[in-house]
Amino acid sequence: MDNLISLEEVDSTNNYLKAHCELSDGTAVTARVQTAGKGRRGHSWADNGGMLPLSILLKDPPECETLTARVGLAVCAAIAEMYEIPPDIGIKWPNDVIISSHKVCGILCESMRFGASTAVICGIGINISQDENYFRDAGLPNAGSLLTLTGFAPERGSLLEAVVREVRNRAAKPFADCLDEYKRKLLNLGKSVKILGADGERAAEAVDVAPNGYLICRGENGIFEVGSGEVSVRGLNGYI
Repeated sequence: MDNLISLEEVDSTNNYLKAHCELSDGTAVTARVQTAGKGRRGHSWADNGGMLPLSILLKDPPECETLTARVGLAVCAAIAEMYEIPPDIGIKWPNDVIISSHKVCGILCESMRFGASTAVICGIGINISQDENYFRDAGLPNAGSLLTLTGFAPERGSLLEAVVREVRNRAAKPFADCLDEYKRKLLNLGKSVKILGADGERAAEAVDVAPNGYLICRGENGIFEVGSGEVSVRGLNGYI
């Protein structure tokens, strides 16, 4: 695969690309082990070698605000490609890829400005082969791996190539082209949710997705929108 950097160990694949932003558009970096990965809103996660950490550098991509959604769809498509009968894969808004009510992938897109240009680093962590003990010991009851949730762990290199290809393709297309697909994959839609933000939490119903990727909700004071950088969304009585 072109423009792929494979490392033995790294603190964070996102950090690596931040330090090497001179690399060409579409460059992907992965590592056998990532020691200090991070997620949205300051969350962190460790890798025992059973996860695929991956970051992709995109320069001046269109519609930066919808990249997280498009990357989520790319991961869903890449995982489905690994199976003769694809598992039922969905997305918990905005960035968690879900199988059987368990998170198998998290996505963190970080942007940087260089004068008039913008670089976005799309960080992806897919749980491939960790066992149930790993998630129990890590205190992650809502997480799982492809192995624990489907009984099959895809070959790491094949999954990597599929994800990079899908991300590069979808990053070049407008969100409008995949908005309907995103809505079909979104597990939150039509459900009562808890919206967790800096000012606390509130209950609402997730009713739609805006053209900019924001989640449209109905609360006690009417319709409002929330952006992925502002809040986290959970089910009213559970994870989804």
